[in-house]
Amino acid sequence: MGPGTDRPQRGIGVRASIVLSLLLSGPGVATGQIGALDQGALVIRVGDVEIAHEQFLLQPGRRGGLTGSTLHATASYPPVRPRLQYSAILERGATQALSAFQVEFDGNTPERTVAELSRDRLTVRIASPTREAAHEYPGGTDLVALDDSVYSLWMAVADLASEEGSTLRVIYPRTGWRGRIVVTRRRVPNGPPSISVTGDITGEILLDQNGRFAGLLLPAKQVEVRRLADQ
Repeated sequence: MGPGTDRPQRGIGVRASIVLSLLLSGPGVATGQIGALDQGALVIRVGDVEIAHEQFLLQPGRRGGLTGSTLHATASYPPVRPRLQYSAILERGATQALSAFQVEFDGNTPERTVAELSRDRLTVRIASPTREAAHEYPGGTDLVALDDSVYSLWMAVADLASEEGSTLRVIYPRTGWRGRIVVTRRRVPNGPPSISVTGDITGEILLDQNGRFAGLLLPAKQVEVRRLADQ
């Protein structure tokens, strides 16, 4: 856990019915969606090994007709005949701030993690056949939610980066890990821009010539994420 983070409030009782009532709704990842802000596919490698493929769809709007955006993503491990699948939904408000988050894990022990922001508090609920848990964390417009198996979520980090450097608080709701990063947008002469990541996570967010998310490099974990060319 990174420095300068607050301890979560533990021991909040939760029933599976409560978690189900808070599930985010929306269509799965698909191609050719009318009005999509962005969509595509990612290849995820660790070292020289291709370990997963991910599809994502970014659409305008949120539940209830609210302004903002909704990201749907599905990551399959391994890419051929996958045995594990992670399905994520990320809702952000009009200012790109985190509103709601969900990751559903489909494997030997299915698990669902749901996080929602209310009154400047982020409530995270986890439910599986073997456990139920809930935690609360401080909210705020500088808070971003990520996951170590779904990488298109880093699009939200890229959108908050600035040339002066933006300090963000990071939470991985599924594991509870938290930290702080600084994301700085860099312009490259005669080349696509990129975003450096420093702090409790170090790496680089790759962008294409149009400024779209094109990949991610996390050297400490030997993770390389690349966007496939649009078909």
